[in-house]
Amino acid sequence: SFPKSRAFRLPYLLCSMTVVAIMQCQKPLFGIFKFQVSFILPSSHFVTRLGSWESHGKSCQTRRQQPSTLAGTFRILACRNSSIAMPYAESIGIVQHVSFTHRAGSFRATAPILTASDKISEPPSIPECDSLLHEIGDRIELADRDRKPTTKYRGENVSSSKTIQRKSASSLTLELCESYLSLPDKHPSSWEESDPKKMLIDLLLTERFDIDQESIASAMDNARSRPLRSSDILRLRNLCTPKYERIFHYILGSAKQDLGVAFLVKLRRDIRDAIHYWKFVQQNEEQDEQGKQRGQDLIPSTDLTKLQTLERNIQTILTSLFRPGVLDLQRITYQESAASIIEQIAFQEAVHPLQSLQDLKTRLGPGRRCFAFFHPALPNKPLVFVHVALLQEIPTSMSDLQYATESNATCATFYSITNTEPGLAGVDLGNHLIKSVVSVLQKEFPKLTSFSTLSPIPKFRNWLEGKIVRYHEGLREKQQSKLDSRHDVSNSSLRFMDDDLFHPTELQQLERIFSSHTPLLDLLETLKSPNWHIDDEGNDSDLVGKLQPILMKLAAYYLVVERHYGRPLCPVAKFHIRNGAEMYRLNYMADTTSKGMRNSCGMMINYHYLLDEIETNRTQYEINYNVMVKEGVKCCLNSVGPDHDN
Repeated sequence: SFPKSRAFRLPYLLCSMTVVAIMQCQKPLFGIFKFQVSFILPSSHFVTRLGSWESHGKSCQTRRQQPSTLAGTFRILACRNSSIAMPYAESIGIVQHVSFTHRAGSFRATAPILTASDKISEPPSIPECDSLLHEIGDRIELADRDRKPTTKYRGENVSSSKTIQRKSASSLTLELCESYLSLPDKHPSSWEESDPKKMLIDLLLTERFDIDQESIASAMDNARSRPLRSSDILRLRNLCTPKYERIFHYILGSAKQDLGVAFLVKLRRDIRDAIHYWKFVQQNEEQDEQGKQRGQDLIPSTDLTKLQTLERNIQTILTSLFRPGVLDLQRITYQESAASIIEQIAFQEAVHPLQSLQDLKTRLGPGRRCFAFFHPALPNKPLVFVHVALLQEIPTSMSDLQYATESNATCATFYSITNTEPGLAGVDLGNHLIKSVVSVLQKEFPKLTSFSTLSPIPKFRNWLEGKIVRYHEGLREKQQSKLDSRHDVSNSSLRFMDDDLFHPTELQQLERIFSSHTPLLDLLETLKSPNWHIDDEGNDSDLVGKLQPILMKLAAYYLVVERHYGRPLCPVAKFHIRNGAEMYRLNYMADTTSKGMRNSCGMMINYHYLLDEIETNRTQYEINYNVMVKEGVKCCLNSVGPDHDN
C-alpha cells in the first residue's frame, strides 16, 4: 500500500508490499521460506533486501505437478545512487518468479527451475558457542601451563591438544564470533534453558571462567604464613581477575575482520537486557508467581552480582576500545552518505522522530549539520550521532530551528543526540562527540561564539505524577494521624511528602482554575492528554497561560533541586552538567509534539557551553556537585522557599 504523500513515493520509498511466488517442487514444503530478491526500479534505482516469507502461522504445502500460490509480506527500501541490477532471485525453495505491478513501475525477478534430482537442503547448523568457548579456554590453559591438560566439559573427556591442533586461533575465535552474532535477537523473557545465549552467559559465570574463590583463599593463607613478597601480590592479583577477561582479550587479538568488537558489544547488550528483565520481574508487584519464578530461573539471585560484575568488566574493555583516538567523526549528508547509513540515522532517531522524508532532508540540508562517530570494527554503523542547527541566537523552541542559516550564524545548537547501540551504554561517546563537533564547527565557521543545546526534560511528567500522588497520600495520613494519635506514620507516605513543592498560594490559584477542592489531581488528569494546550478550534487553550507559572516552577524544581546522591535526577541534565555545561534558560511550550507534551509538558531547556569555563564547571560538579544555574532558570524558583543558587 502506497501512502498518499508524494514524499514517500518512488524512487525514495519505504513500503511494505505483498508479493506472490509460484512454487513448484518435488516434495512438500513447510514453514518459513527465506529469500533474497533484487528488483529493477525506474530511474536506474534498485532495491535489495533479505527478508523472510511466512505463511501467516500455517504450514505451506505444494505437491508435484500442482503449483501453489503463497502470499507473504516483503519490506523493501529503494536505494539511491546505485547501478541497475539484473533480475535475480535466490531461495531455499524453488521460486519461478516474483512480480508486482504498480503505476510507479513494474518489479519482476526470476530464478532457474531446479530439476527433480535437486534436493532442498537444510540451512547449515550453527556451532554451539559454549563448546567453542571451552576450546578457547583449553588453548589459554595450554599456553599458561606449557603442557597438555585434559579438561572435562559437556560430559566428555576432551584432550586440549587435539582441540588446539584442529583449528588455528583466528579460525576458532572467528567461528565463535560469527556463531554468536548470527543468533536471533530475542528478549530474555523468551529465553529457554537451552538457549545458546543463556548457555554462554551461564558458562562465563562458572568457576572455570570466573574467579576461583578456593584458589584465592589458599593464596591468602600462604601469604599470611610468611613475609609478603611481590610474587604473592602478583599471584593474588591474577587470581582476583576473572578468567573471562583473558578470554575476551584473546578473542579481540585473534578474531579476523574485527568481529571480536562486535561480539563484545552484542554480548554486553544481551547481559544488560537479562539484568533489566530480572530486576523488572522482582520489582513488579503485579507480576504473577509464575513470572517471578521464570525470572529466578533466568538468573538466580546468587548470580546477579556476578552478572553485573561481568557487564561492568565488558564496559571497561569497550571503553578502552572506543576511545577518541580510534573513533572516526563523519558528517552525514543526504547527497554523499550511503543510503544504509541514512536509513539508520532516520529510524534510530530517539529524541525527535522524523515526520517525513522532507524532514530528513531538512535535518541534513543547509543550515544544519549531522555528525556521527564510527569505529573501524563497525564501519557501516553510526554509534552515536548529533544534529546541529546554525542560528543567530540561542533558540527558545523547536520552531526556531526553521531559521537555521550558515551566512550569519553565531550560535550552534545541539538539539538531538542519539546513542544507537545499547551495548555501548555507559561508554562516554556523547561527551567526545560534542567536543569533536565543536572543534570542526569552529574551523568551518570562525564567527561561531556560542554553543548551546535545546534539550527535552524527559520523565518530568512521570516525576510530577509521583509527587502529586504522594502529596495526597500524605494529606490522608495527616488527617488519620489527627483522628488517631496511636497511628504509626514511620512507614507512611509522610516520609516522602515534599512540603516545599506546592506553595499554599499556588494551590489556591489551581483551585480557582479548576474549580475543585482537589486541584493537583485535576492538574495531573489534564496533563495526561497530549492536546491539553489546544482548544476545540485548534488555538492555544486558556490553560496555557494560566498554568505557565506553576509548570515552569515545577520544572525548575525538578532540574535544580531534586537530586539523587547529589546529582541531578534528570538524565539529560546529568549528561550535560557532567560535560561542563550550565543551565541557561527554561522554555515554555517549546516542544508541542505528542512526545514533548507527554514527557515534559512541552517544556525544554537550554544548556550553554562556555568554552573557557567548561573545565571549571566540570571540576566543581565532580568535587562538590555544584551546578551552574543562570537567571533564566533561577527566576522560576522564586516560590520554592530556600535559595538554590548553584
